[in-house]
Amino acid sequence: MEENLTLILGLYAAGLAAAGLLYMYRLGKAGEKRLCALLSVILGLPLAYAGAKLFFLLHNLGADFRNWSADMLLAHWEEMSFTGGCIGFTLGVWIVARILHISGRKALDLFAVPGCVLIIFTRMAEAGMETIGQGDMPAFLPEVFPFALKDDWGASLAVFTLEALAALCCALWLVITERGKQGTNLHFEKACIVLCGAQLFLEMLVTNYWIPFIISFIHLEQVLCAVILLVTVVRISLRIKKAGPVVVTALLMGLNALMQFVQDKPYLFPLPEGSDVGGLAVIVFALCSAGMIVAGLWAAGKDQSRFLKGS
Repeated sequence: MEENLTLILGLYAAGLAAAGLLYMYRLGKAGEKRLCALLSVILGLPLAYAGAKLFFLLHNLGADFRNWSADMLLAHWEEMSFTGGCIGFTLGVWIVARILHISGRKALDLFAVPGCVLIIFTRMAEAGMETIGQGDMPAFLPEVFPFALKDDWGASLAVFTLEALAALCCALWLVITERGKQGTNLHFEKACIVLCGAQLFLEMLVTNYWIPFIISFIHLEQVLCAVILLVTVVRISLRIKKAGPVVVTALLMGLNALMQFVQDKPYLFPLPEGSDVGGLAVIVFALCSAGMIVAGLWAAGKDQSRFLKGS
C-alpha cells in the first residue's frame, strides 16, 4: 500500500472542521464564546504536531546521538505519535479557554465529544499511510477495507480502524448519557478512560518494525495511555474517597504487562506444550482493558452522583 497524501490531508481537514464546528455549537449552547473553537483549532494543530513528534523521539533518547537529524522533526508521516498528538491538541483547547476567561475544566468537558470526532477522522486518515496502524492477530473481522489493508504479505488487520470505531462508540455514549448537563468535568474524564483503555488493548496488535519500544515488547503509546488512565482514575478516586478503582486498575495494568512479557518470552514460563500463547494473550489483554474501563467508569459514576447531590 502506498502513501496517499490527498486522503491523509483531506481526512485531517474534515476532522478539524467537524470537531471545530461541533465544539463551536456546544460552546454557544453553554453560553460561552464561540471564538474559542476557532482559536483552539489554530493553536491545537501545531501543538498536536509538536507533541506527536517529541513523544515519538523519546525512544531515541538512549540511542547514539549521531543518528539524530533535523529531518526527524519534519519528515515521515509514520513518525507521528497519536497519543502525543492528542495531548498537544487538548493542551491547545485548555490554553485558549483560559485566555478567553473560560473555565478550563468546563472547556475540556464541552470538547469531549468533538474530541472523539477528531479522533475518528485522525485514525481513519491513517488508511492513507504506508505502515501505521496495521496489526497481526487472529482475524475476527472481515479482511476487507477498512477492517484490513493489503500489503506485499497479504491482508493485515487495520488497528487504527478499530480505534476509530471505539472513539465513535464513546462519542455516541457521551451524547446519550449527557442529558443536557454540561460543565461538570465528568464527560472528558469518561472519554479518557474509555479511549485509553481501548487503545491499551488495540496498540498491542500493532507489529510494525518502526514502532518505538520502551523495553523490547511494550509500546511507548501503551505506556502513555496507561499513565493517563491511571492518573484520571486516581483523581476521581480521591474525590469519591475510595481506593478500590485505583487498586483494580493498577493490578490489571500489572497483569497486562506480565502477559506481554509471557508473549515475548514464553520459553521462560512453564506453559503446556503446544499452548496458543498469542490467542491467550489477546484474551488477557482484552479482559484487562475491559476491567480497567469498568473500574474507571464505576468511579466516575459515583463521582457524578456525588456531584449531582451537591456534596
